[in-house]
Amino acid sequence: MRAWCFCVLLGLALNAGADSVAGFTASHIKMVNVVAPEWPEFTNKDGTGLYWDILRAVYEPAGIRVKPATVPWNRALKMVTEYRVYNAIIGETRNSSEPLLYPRYAIDVEYLSVVYPLKARITWKGFDTLKDKTVGWMKGYDVIPGKQRNFKLREFRSSAEGLQWLQQGKIDMMVDEWDAIQLALEEAGVGMDYFEVQDVPYGRDVYVAFAEGPVSEYLISEYNRRIPELIASGELQALYDKWQAGEMPAQVKALMKTASAQ
Repeated sequence: MRAWCFCVLLGLALNAGADSVAGFTASHIKMVNVVAPEWPEFTNKDGTGLYWDILRAVYEPAGIRVKPATVPWNRALKMVTEYRVYNAIIGETRNSSEPLLYPRYAIDVEYLSVVYPLKARITWKGFDTLKDKTVGWMKGYDVIPGKQRNFKLREFRSSAEGLQWLQQGKIDMMVDEWDAIQLALEEAGVGMDYFEVQDVPYGRDVYVAFAEGPVSEYLISEYNRRIPELIASGELQALYDKWQAGEMPAQVKALMKTASAQ
């Protein structure tokens, strides 16, 4: 038990105090702690899912065990960027204002949806429909840059909270990932009969984003090295095929085309 505790504390020290760890080598890194909300088929609570499988394929051949954790988004983000409890979070975009480091390759393409009550009788005209409305999205999403907003923004801290605001009339429209909206509806016991859903036509690349520090720099270099290998071997495509979830980002698809042409 004491040996186990020592290993855990050492792992946290390498993560939380990475800037003070001098002369570490890859042999010191035996585990990568990664956190994400529960997204069915992507980050299941039991440690299965597309994202967890990709990370295992990246790190475990190098002797680095992937330890997944399920935590709501905002708390997870804080535990990576402020408290350094975890090495990385899955699902962040490059335009985030958070102090994070990113690998070269995205892990997925995120498509957002806009939800509003049927009784509002809104005629959907793309993002122009948001004009003069009160719009809610997840804190930190920054779907539309501040200077381009012609609506009032309210940021919620969870999809469940956003749905509650929508039902209470505190927001007119809610912007979120469709999977997150579905999960919030199921948990609230609410059907889609009362809502209209519109898909945002373009997607955003999302990444495994790492806490700042030299340990993360090594983990990122390993990620960047392994993704092309997984493409060349066909293993990455097999994982996307296995889960029938997610979408290969354009940059990864281009790398796959290059590999197949050689």
